[in-house]
Amino acid sequence: LLIQCNSAEKKSDKRGAKAQIDSLKPIESVSDINIEEQKEDYETAFIVVLDTSDQFQKMYDLAIATSKQYHVPFDTIEKTYYPETNIWGVSMNSEDEIYRGEYFPRRDGSNSDLLSLEYQNWYDNGSREKNLMLVTNIFSFSLDAESNVAYWRQFFPNAFILQREVYMGCMH
Repeated sequence: LLIQCNSAEKKSDKRGAKAQIDSLKPIESVSDINIEEQKEDYETAFIVVLDTSDQFQKMYDLAIATSKQYHVPFDTIEKTYYPETNIWGVSMNSEDEIYRGEYFPRRDGSNSDLLSLEYQNWYDNGSREKNLMLVTNIFSFSLDAESNVAYWRQFFPNAFILQREVYMGCMH
């Protein structure tokens, strides 16, 4: 338990030290503070998903083809596929030493579409571990996501919106 001393409440009566102890007030525990800080690091996200599969090559080929056909950039976000571990992870040449060879999620959107391949279980706990999803954008507002998914459903009838609380705090 952390305590805070309020020096303005120190009493100068006969109780001396007892009065100082009485002026100590409990504050939140460290775990309560961390929980509150963590809650602030989450934001509601509306993720527009065009397709999903646990087959990496199928999803990668779909991302490349979609990028070319619809003139939407495909951003690997410095990720590469490691077939020996079946991981879509940060390049071993990356300056980011912590995530080299490990998955790092896309967490923010933009005003324009940008295709990326993401592990669905990072955004949806009910998903299979290596299931990938082709994401076109991440929105803060549902109306923006609904407009975007309506456009993409012309070409991807099964496109959907995944609404989740996404951690946006520092991951290092």
